[in-house]
Amino acid sequence: MRPSPDELLASLRLSLNETLLPKVEDRWARYVGTAMDLVIQHLQLRLAGELDALDEDSADMAAALAAIGGRAAALGAQTEGTDGPRWAELAELLPSPADNAHDHDLDDATARNERLRGAVVAVMRWLDEAGAQGESPAVRQMRDEVHQLVRRQVDRTKPLVAPLFMSFGPVAS
Repeated sequence: MRPSPDELLASLRLSLNETLLPKVEDRWARYVGTAMDLVIQHLQLRLAGELDALDEDSADMAAALAAIGGRAAALGAQTEGTDGPRWAELAELLPSPADNAHDHDLDDATARNERLRGAVVAVMRWLDEAGAQGESPAVRQMRDEVHQLVRRQVDRTKPLVAPLFMSFGPVAS
C-alpha cells in the first residue's frame, strides 16, 4: 500500500523539520518538536528491522540458555547428593525447545522474546542465589555467560534506541 509506513514517517519528518520547526520561535516548543523528530526516526528504524532484531535476540537468548541448561544438567549429575546448588531447579527455569522457533509475525516474535527475557532474568536470580551459597567456578562461569548475553543485547538494541538519547527536561535559560 502506498504510501508505505516508512514513506509516511519520512514525510512527517520532512514536514516537521522543513516547514514547522523553522517557524517555531519558542525554545521549549522547538525542543519538543526536535524530540518528536527523534521519536519518528526511532519508529523508522524499528519498522525497518524490528522482526529481524527480535529473531536474532531470541536466537541468542535460546542458545545461551540451552548452553547453561546443558552445563547445569552435567553439574547436577556430578554433584548429586551434595549440599551445593540444586541444578534441577535451574533446569526448570529454562524455556522449552519450542522457544527456538522462528516467528514471522511481530506479535508472536515479541511474545517469544519476552518469554525468553523472563527466563534470562529468572536464571540470573537463581545464579545470584546459588553464588551466595558458596561461589563455585561453575556458577561464576554461567553468570559470566549471562552477563555476556546481556551485553550483546545492549549492543544490538543501541542503534535502535540511539535517536531517543535526549534529555526531556526543561531547556536551561
